[in-house]
This record gives sequence, structure tokens and C-alpha cells, in this order.
Amino acid sequence: MNNKTLTGSADEIDSALWTRRTLWFLLGLGLFRVLYLACDPFDLVHDEAYYWDWSRQLDYGYYSKPPMIAWIIGLSTRLLGDSEFAVRLPAALLGTGSLAFVFLLARRMYDAQVGFWAMLLTALTPGNGAMSLLMTIDSPFLFFWSAAMYAFWRLLERGENRWRWLVLTTLLIGLGLLTKQTMVGLLVFGGLFVLLSKEDRFEAVRPTLYLCTIGALLFLAPVAYWNYQHDWVTLQHTSEHFQAEPVSVLRRIAISLEFVGGLFGVISPVTFFLFAAVGAFGLVSFRQMGRRERFLLCLSAVPMLLVLGLSLKQRLELNWPAPFFSAGIILATAWALGRVSLPKFFLSPGQWRLQHAAAVGAVFLLGTYALPFALTPLGLNGSPVDVIVRLRGWEELGQKVGHGIAAGEDTRPEMIVTAGRAVASELAFYMPQHPHVYLWGENQVPLSQYDIWGGPQHAEGRDLLLVAHTDEEIPVALRLAFESVTPLEEVEVAVGPGRSHAVTVYQGKNFRGWSVAKRLQANPTTIRR
Repeated sequence: MNNKTLTGSADEIDSALWTRRTLWFLLGLGLFRVLYLACDPFDLVHDEAYYWDWSRQLDYGYYSKPPMIAWIIGLSTRLLGDSEFAVRLPAALLGTGSLAFVFLLARRMYDAQVGFWAMLLTALTPGNGAMSLLMTIDSPFLFFWSAAMYAFWRLLERGENRWRWLVLTTLLIGLGLLTKQTMVGLLVFGGLFVLLSKEDRFEAVRPTLYLCTIGALLFLAPVAYWNYQHDWVTLQHTSEHFQAEPVSVLRRIAISLEFVGGLFGVISPVTFFLFAAVGAFGLVSFRQMGRRERFLLCLSAVPMLLVLGLSLKQRLELNWPAPFFSAGIILATAWALGRVSLPKFFLSPGQWRLQHAAAVGAVFLLGTYALPFALTPLGLNGSPVDVIVRLRGWEELGQKVGHGIAAGEDTRPEMIVTAGRAVASELAFYMPQHPHVYLWGENQVPLSQYDIWGGPQHAEGRDLLLVAHTDEEIPVALRLAFESVTPLEEVEVAVGPGRSHAVTVYQGKNFRGWSVAKRLQANPTTIRR
């Protein structure tokens, strides 16, 4: 047996060892996340309850997002029932699954050791932990992004089964587009890599990537038709994200620095520092970088530059650059393990850097998991350090409002809420009756999916429930649309010192119709008592 055979066998054993470690870690992490959700440490956030309400009326499109989030929640709750666990279980499964694709891509590009550490550092970010516990748009979006990134790289390898990777890449990008509009970024930055890579530039004159792009965009056809039917409301909503308020240059810089500071907390300080430093020096040395490194830079550092530029224009949400972190962490991990060299880099590589990043990330992540359980025993509910105060009290509020409804009410009553989208969706979920909820607002253009749905249909002559903030009156137009409006009860739930959810429930007799109420809103003098 020659030395080459011995070396190959040793590499295979080493790869199998790191792969087994990854598998056991992902299985353990996934099980932990599922058990954590079963403990039910906090109520649904507003968006979770809102998307759950979407899932009760499945469609091809919704006000602010494509339909995938509603489809996934709808599937889970139809199988497991309308519970917090059922709503959030897909987040745990998809969030853990996205880590598997980070490992697969890093192993394919470098080796299993790089794959393990890249997966571990990604898992040990508070942002990934939170996105795997809350069923917002990000958990399915990051899953499809990570899976599509891996499939796209396999497609660019131009192997024997290339057509299979073409189909899979098209499918994954298409499903991602049905999840979040920004999935188009994978097409944009993947195309940029093809143009900048001398080994791949010829793909620009071949049909493969065009077929992939066209096939993926076809997934948006039903979403486009839905928007055509609803005056392109999703496009209008999306455009609002890029409308900045006029502020001074110094204020813009302060907002941008605040955004970057937040990323240190979301990613964990050491991991984000490595991500930023390796990405920055990688861009400076872009021409000297290898094909793998250019691919990772085009899907991490390049879009991050655009995000940072946008942060100078307006305030951004910390989850916006989330899809770019996995590729950057793979690159930083490969550098630390000596698989990538950066000319004139001021840091020296070493596995100890990854160990340091993992240790700090673990502390931040454990704090994220422990916080919901620690606040109550420490008496910190509602205090300035209670970052989940908005998640408190909704279940109690819904139960109290639901139990206060007269015994003669319908098993699933219809309810008009004037207290905003958050109250409407939380009551819809947490009231035992899971009522049909309609939102009354003074806005002239749609501001939520409730505005798209409108009011109750064929409700003329019926009695309906009304809910308003305790310190607010029922709007005159809505009040005049009933024969009479009578207060039933006031419900208040304390969530911390000086903070509470407080609503008043009314009963409206003999409803004259939603269209009548809206006409009254436009001109209250058209109908008089």
C-alpha cells in the first residue's frame, strides 16, 4: 500500500468523523429546539399570529408577502391543531435543516472539517437561534436560500447529472421566491459571480442559467396574478421599505452605526468580526481569490456592502442581511483553518479563532434561550431589559375576552377590532373560539391583509362583537352602522410595571353592513338616526 493510498484513507476517515459529529450535533440541536418549543416559554409574536390568521384563508398571495409562510403554517396546524407548538414547529425544523446545507456546501467546497465549524458557528448565533424558534418569514426563507446556494454550486460544477441540479436549483429558488421577494438576490448575485468568474463566464452565453432563472420566476406567476387582482398591493408595500425620512448626515451615520452594532449582537461579536474582516479583505483581494472564494464573496460581502450603503439612507431591520451570513461564515472558517489565504491580511489564521468565536457565540445563544425563563423569577418582567415584553400577556388577554363572551354567542363569533393589527391577530389566535376577526381602520389605502379581506360578508341584521382599546371610543361611523352598541366588559392584563394590554368589548346590535359603515366613514351625515 503506497503513501497516496494511506493519505486518501486517512482523509476519508477524517471526513467521516467530522460528518458524524455534524449529524449528531444537528440531531441534538433539532431535538432541543422542539423540546424548547414544547415548554411554551412565550406567546406568539404579532407576526406569527398574523401569519396564522393568513393560514386560515389560504391564497396565492397576501398583502406584504408571498404565500409560502401561510401554506406552511396551514399544513402544520391542520395536522397538529391550532397551538403555539404547531405554529412554531416548522421554524425549528427548517432552521435546523438550513444548517445542514451550510455544512454540505462547505464540505463540498473544502472539506468536512470546514463544514462542521461553519455549521457550528452559524448555529451558535443568537439570530439563527431566534429564527428557529419564531415562525416568521425568515426560517423558511433561510432554508430555501441555503439549499438553493448549495444546489447552485453543484450546478456550476458541471458534473454528469447537471440537469438534475438544474431542476433542483430552479425548484428551490422558485420556492424561495414564494417565501420572500428578496430570494431574487440569489439570482442577481449568483449571476454576478458568473460574470466575474473567468472559469464560469461562458455560462452567460449558454441556456442553462437562463432556463433556471425563467423557471424560478415562473413560480411567481400566481403571486403576480393575485397582485394584479389587488392593485399590485405587495409591490406598493415593498417599495415603502425604501422610502427614507429626511435626516441630517450625522443622523444617517448614527443610524448606520446602530445597525452595525446590532449585527454584533445578532451574529455574536467574534463571529461577526471574522465575517466582516475576512469579507472586507477578500473583496480587496478579489482578483487573487480562487473560484470558490469569489462565489462566497459574491453571496456575502458584496451584498453586505449594498446593505451597509442602504443603512446610510434609512433604518434597516437586523434580519435583512440574514441570508448573506452563511456564505461569509464558510469563507471565514476556511480561512481560519488554513484553506484560504488572504494577501496582506493583518490576522493570522488558526482553529483557536473558531473555538473563541464558538465559545462567545454559545454564551450569547444560551442567554437568548434562557432569557424568557429567567425574567420572571428575577422580577424583571416589563423592565428595560425585558426584550420580549411585547410577547407577554396575549394568551391571558385572549382567554379573558373569550370567557367573557355570553354563553349564547356563536361558537366562532365574528368580531370587529379597532385596536390595530396586533390586537386583532392575537385575539383571533388566543380566544378559545378562534373568532373571525375584521379590522376597522381610518386608512384610505390597504395597510394590512385585514384591509384586503374587508369586513364581514352577509352580516346585515346580525349582532357582532366590537373590541377597542380601553382608552378609545368606537369610531362614530362604525357605531352608527349598528342599531346600538353596548359595552360588555373591560379586560386588562398587566405585562410589567406600568404596562398592560387593556381592551373594552362591546356588543353591536343589528349590523347594517360593512359597506354602510365605510360610506358613513367617508361622510357620516349620509345616514342619520
